[in-house]
This record gives sequence, C-alpha cells and structure tokens, in this order.
Amino acid sequence: MPDTNVAHIGGRPISGNARPSRAFKAGRVCQEPGCKTRLSIYNKGKFCYLHEPHAAPRTRGRKIA
Repeated sequence: MPDTNVAHIGGRPISGNARPSRAFKAGRVCQEPGCKTRLSIYNKGKFCYLHEPHAAPRTRGRKIA
C-alpha cells in the first residue's frame, strides 16, 4: 500500500518534441500607407492590429462555394 503521508513534489512535464514558436523576418513594417508600426516576428500578417482587414469568422453552417 502506498504511503499517503508523502508530499507530492513535481513540476511541469517535459516534452522532448516541443516545437519552437514560428517566427517571421524581423524589422517588417505595416503595409498601410503612412503607418510605421513595426510588426512582431510572431505576426505572420502584413498589417498591424489597427490596419488588419476585418474578417468575420463563420460560426455556424457550411461554407457556400
């Protein structure tokens, strides 16, 4: 029978196959004319948050082709 009076000591599980975050070219600037916002290396888009075109997600139903 296991001893129930022992404190559990542990940590985050170590995963040997964890991939690094995807990164893009450093130093990119928003493509909006007049905007000089530098984009994060983790932003895959061409625009900053303020100038990114709005895209409403499809929440229900099928995509009509």
